[in-house]
Amino acid sequence: MCKTVIIFTAILYLSYAKIAPNYIVPCPGLKSDCLKSNIQQVIPEFVNGVPSIGIEVLDPLQQNNVDLSLPGGLNINFTNGTVTGLRQCVIESAAYKINEAVMNFHCDLTVSGIYKANGKILFFSINGDGEAQIKTSNMTMKATLFFEDQTRDGKVYYVVKKTSFDYKYGGRVTFNITNLIKSSPNLSEAVLLFLNENWKAVTKEFGGPIVDEIFNSVIKNIKKFFSNIPKDELFLDTGI
Repeated sequence: MCKTVIIFTAILYLSYAKIAPNYIVPCPGLKSDCLKSNIQQVIPEFVNGVPSIGIEVLDPLQQNNVDLSLPGGLNINFTNGTVTGLRQCVIESAAYKINEAVMNFHCDLTVSGIYKANGKILFFSINGDGEAQIKTSNMTMKATLFFEDQTRDGKVYYVVKKTSFDYKYGGRVTFNITNLIKSSPNLSEAVLLFLNENWKAVTKEFGGPIVDEIFNSVIKNIKKFFSNIPKDELFLDTGI
């Protein structure tokens, strides 16, 4: 009898055990001020990862082998890549209405790693192999998430159906890249100086795929979060 009670209790515990991390606090009525404050508080915790539901560490975000094909036939391979700065992102506003959440925020991000590149950057032919670091200052972003209900095993989940993303560089972007032209350090330095002096043109032409790669990595983990945590643990009003 005692063993039966223990087993029954264990089943009940597993059935009702909370999946959401303790730092998740639902906002009554999903009011914008509450959402802004809560998301700001969650970011430094969330970027440490949630291994129990497969969410990776996002700061530093590891990008171990990334191939990019950029305009002008420029091909870049990044290895041992890291992105830092996500935990310091500042939420400017957050709003929710009818299955749609919109967040405006800004971040200072640093991308670093080992690169190989060949092709053209604006007027220069590149054949590089070395270390790269790209720093962005006050990069402003707007992310929109569209949700829908999904029921699995009697539980309702509020999954991310699709997303949209816009960004602009609010401050300067700086490049620190070694060996842009193999066996020609003087020419490499000249090209690097040109890139930094013309950072707006460079980022407009080539920045999109790099930013998209970072955004897609973050969104992949946000989708895991909502797909694995029941709706009633995230929202006080499950009638949304």
